[in-house]
Amino acid sequence: GSFDFPIFTVEDSQYFTLYQRPDGSGRHVLALRGMVGVAGDDTPLFERFFAGGFRTLRGFEFRGVGPEQLGFKTGGTFQVLGSVEYQIPILANDNVYAVVFSDFGTVEDDIEIKDMRVSVGGGLRLIVPMFGPVPIALDWAYPVVKKDTDDTQIFSFWVGFFR
Repeated sequence: GSFDFPIFTVEDSQYFTLYQRPDGSGRHVLALRGMVGVAGDDTPLFERFFAGGFRTLRGFEFRGVGPEQLGFKTGGTFQVLGSVEYQIPILANDNVYAVVFSDFGTVEDDIEIKDMRVSVGGGLRLIVPMFGPVPIALDWAYPVVKKDTDDTQIFSFWVGFFR
């Protein structure tokens, strides 16, 4: 069978180098990210918007943020997410970075911004040369603004491209 439903998302990332060594290494980078998504009311549960985890809202469990009914997360038809992150190298070979960040946003049933969540944290980015350019991200985040029904997670681990 087939099932048609509309989903529209827009995502943008901007990176600003605030400092670098004369040889071009040792970059201090400010990253700004934002995403907006809208889905139709008849969107199935597995295609709805959820937030939580890397690249959405760190400090919350994967799919731990969103509308719920009868104690079950049902996802939303509208989301707006943002992130501000500052990254600095720790080692001269640019294989270990420290980051500080703030993530913010919401997932709602309707096109409105009602229940914003905010988290702040820090982490490490490890580039292991034998893995190629794929970094390992270790993040610690604390939800500053949350709902009682949100599922939180202080530590998260992720492997993959972060730019």
